[in-house]
Amino acid sequence: MLTPDYLENVPAAMMRLWQQVEEDILQDVARRIGKMGQITATADWQLWRREQTRLCNREVLKILARYSGRSEAELRRIFQEAAALALEDDDRLYTSAGLDPPDPNTDQALLNLLNAGYEETSGTWQNLTATTAATVSQQFTEAADRAWLQVASGAFDYQTAVRRAVNGLAAHMAGVTYPTGHRDTLEVAVRRAVLTGVNQTAGKLQIARMEEMGWGFVEVSAHAGARPDHAKWQGRQYHRGGAITYNGKYYPDFERSTGYGTGAGLCGWNCRHAFFAIDPDLSEPSWTEEDLAALDAKNIAYKGKMYSRYEISQKQRALERKVRAAKKSYLAEDAAGLDTTQSAVKLRQARQNLSAFVRETGSRNDSARTFVAGFGRSESGRATAQARREV
Repeated sequence: MLTPDYLENVPAAMMRLWQQVEEDILQDVARRIGKMGQITATADWQLWRREQTRLCNREVLKILARYSGRSEAELRRIFQEAAALALEDDDRLYTSAGLDPPDPNTDQALLNLLNAGYEETSGTWQNLTATTAATVSQQFTEAADRAWLQVASGAFDYQTAVRRAVNGLAAHMAGVTYPTGHRDTLEVAVRRAVLTGVNQTAGKLQIARMEEMGWGFVEVSAHAGARPDHAKWQGRQYHRGGAITYNGKYYPDFERSTGYGTGAGLCGWNCRHAFFAIDPDLSEPSWTEEDLAALDAKNIAYKGKMYSRYEISQKQRALERKVRAAKKSYLAEDAAGLDTTQSAVKLRQARQNLSAFVRETGSRNDSARTFVAGFGRSESGRATAQARREV
């Protein structure tokens, strides 16, 4: 079984890789906007913008090509590791029951499922990133147009207009466009694609193995901070192929109860729940009803109110995003040749707010969630020094 903690962290390596892609693209766009100069004539502006948009598109394609090979190798490694872990405990159960599960590395049916899951996820990701150059180029054009109009109309001075454009991109620059027209950052898109693809593939491998072994009983994992619609079925035991009563105990239908096989259900979009095979004659539930109720209890105090772990996790994610946004703004302003003091001050405040929240709620500070590629010790030191001078 893949644990909730494993699934939480499984996209990390791919996310770091694509955060670097995102940062390379953002700094290229910021540099271009920072070189707008004092172009005021409409005809000259249109020529400059058209050429820069073309060059921006070409540069994004070069950046994507530079990272594509590393991305494919990392994705395959993730799938192979996850597949081994997903089957490990189940196979131990089957062996203890006197069954002989084939080696996953030589079981062609399982290998076909693993490869199909990898290919599907890889294909989904390639389709999404195929939109990146066009998505970024359009955003560059829109941001540059706004900045030029603000300067040409006298609404803002040049430095302010460029700062607003650069910070807007740092906060909201999308990297992929879905068929629905919805846009996401590369980081968000890669996390969703990898987490969902890995968990769905692991589930298919476990189901295939259960069918090979003639097994039908499963238990679903549980974790604090689960989505409310997932919390209602987490941590319980089920039967595949219909609800049954076995040895006086009722086992609800697995698929119907958990929504397994649907995007909104178990192993679906961004889901960190998994399942594992159990022996109904031997396996006591890992979670009691009291344990499960405690996971959803509003037992965390913050600013005079009580919150559940899920609610606290959502508040922490929002504070982490503010830290990352301030880091991105700092790097983008630096690339555009702007004074970075304002971003340094915002970063200090965002960090202080997050630290205070973690202390008060007893949460864990996860540096991976505030990581921004390109913002290392040197940048952190400079930003800290700038912020201190403003005290």
